[in-house]
Amino acid sequence: MSYDGGPFKGFAPNPEVATVGGTLRAALEQVLQHDVPIVCAGRTDAGVHALDQVVSFDSNKAVDCEALRTSLNGLCRPHMVVTDVEPVDDGFSARFSCTSRAYRYRILNRRLPDPFRKDYAWRVSEPLDIGVMQEASAPLVGAHDFSSFCRRQFDVFPDHSIEKPRRRDVELVDWTTEADDEIHLHIRAGSFCQQMVRSITGLCVEIGLQVPDGLTPADVPAILAAKDRNQVPRVAPPHGLYLLSVTY
Repeated sequence: MSYDGGPFKGFAPNPEVATVGGTLRAALEQVLQHDVPIVCAGRTDAGVHALDQVVSFDSNKAVDCEALRTSLNGLCRPHMVVTDVEPVDDGFSARFSCTSRAYRYRILNRRLPDPFRKDYAWRVSEPLDIGVMQEASAPLVGAHDFSSFCRRQFDVFPDHSIEKPRRRDVELVDWTTEADDEIHLHIRAGSFCQQMVRSITGLCVEIGLQVPDGLTPADVPAILAAKDRNQVPRVAPPHGLYLLSVTY
């Protein structure tokens, strides 16, 4: 499925606000007429978009996949599109069977705003040096503790809480120039922790601005090693981020 994340408060179902998962689950339950817990490949934050999200669920009914897709698109429009429905093995999980996830972050690098891209790319009005940004991101490739780039999260148990691990293995970080006035971050890893991609984007932009006496690529290894959230000066806004693809 794909979706415009702007109208939603993230993916995770929440009865108090509109979410991607809540909207999809309600549509599934209306069509299938039974409770339908869902699992997704990656829970996107509020405002984050997806081009190729994958969701799995169980049903004890015989499902006509094409008819289900048509019904879901009628119920979930206009901000969500189910692109494909197919049966999978009983052991398949959209989350746990996934081997890698790829994201794209779009930056509109120009002085004047663009009303047609304001909700889908982060406008940075000052010129960015993409070469410096690429150099800054190089130390992030590989397996590291990304505590400096991740929002703190906890697994809550009846009598205590345990902070979730933030060690991740990043396979690719690449910056490209697109359409003359856009710069894109392409990043792939087995998994990401919350706000990790947006924090990496924010740090690289800070360095790419080349402010006098500001951060440089040489500062990145120390920021990574510090495991300190306060070391990253800014987090990029959510509306420029896209879940691009997932691999199984």
